[in-house]
Amino acid sequence: MERATQRAARGSTYDLGEQQPTRFLGSLSGPVREELLSIGSPQQYSPGEKILVEGTLGDHLVLLKAGCAKVTGKLANGHEALIAIRVGGDMVGEMAVIDDVPRSATVTACDEIDAHVVHGRAMRSFLGKCPEVAIQIMRLNSRRLRKANFWRIAFGESTVRVRLARALAELAETYGKTLGSHTLICIDLTQAELAELIGSKLRAVQETLKGFRAAGFVRTSRRQIEVIRLDRLRAIGLLPAIGQDPARIFAGRSGAPGRRPHSWRPEQPTTVPQRVGDGLYDVAANRLAPG
Repeated sequence: MERATQRAARGSTYDLGEQQPTRFLGSLSGPVREELLSIGSPQQYSPGEKILVEGTLGDHLVLLKAGCAKVTGKLANGHEALIAIRVGGDMVGEMAVIDDVPRSATVTACDEIDAHVVHGRAMRSFLGKCPEVAIQIMRLNSRRLRKANFWRIAFGESTVRVRLARALAELAETYGKTLGSHTLICIDLTQAELAELIGSKLRAVQETLKGFRAAGFVRTSRRQIEVIRLDRLRAIGLLPAIGQDPARIFAGRSGAPGRRPHSWRPEQPTTVPQRVGDGLYDVAANRLAPG
């Protein structure tokens, strides 16, 4: 019975009526949001389909309305490293539209995605007459940069235990579904991908997860993580306790416990790029490359 409940939670997608002001689309006023969507073309993507491809030239961005996608970047050894996760309400591909350079990451659909594709010329014209959208894009990139800066510092100062606890807490709060007394992270993540997200070796993540399981903080199975003690993970990850000053919580995190925002709803030492929670950070080039 519990397995069936878990599968239902993982397979569910929130209605388009759910408001998520922390996502790009949810941050816009209703009339502006509808006008922006109207200049795009509806598009659907199947699981495993490439939405954007790193290194290619492109003159369009994609507004995700429902579903989940993974953002990956290619390392010097050819390996695809997980950079970030994008869900309904998020925007991907805006960097190539704004600065006219090849795409900095690949975006792949994890499940069925409903989206709107907006071409660059139309988007640039829209930005010229609608400063609200331009401001929200600036805020979006500012949040990503702050998060990238945090993880860059964490690579040098925080242990794997601290980094993993923080990542799990943020994943649970952003992409979690409450099931009784625990929270199921409704994103298919391998332990290798977790290691990429926090800039750690796979073996270290496996050992740390083993410790978290033994302590009763999490339960894990194949590509599945359930958070049992969110409060303990927040404490280990140096996040403020729930109910404390929210200004202390890292600005890049969004969402709330017990919600799985996979859809957006309107108002009803190395030179190899480091994997940074919400952006790819190349230390040598001092460059941020969010999805």
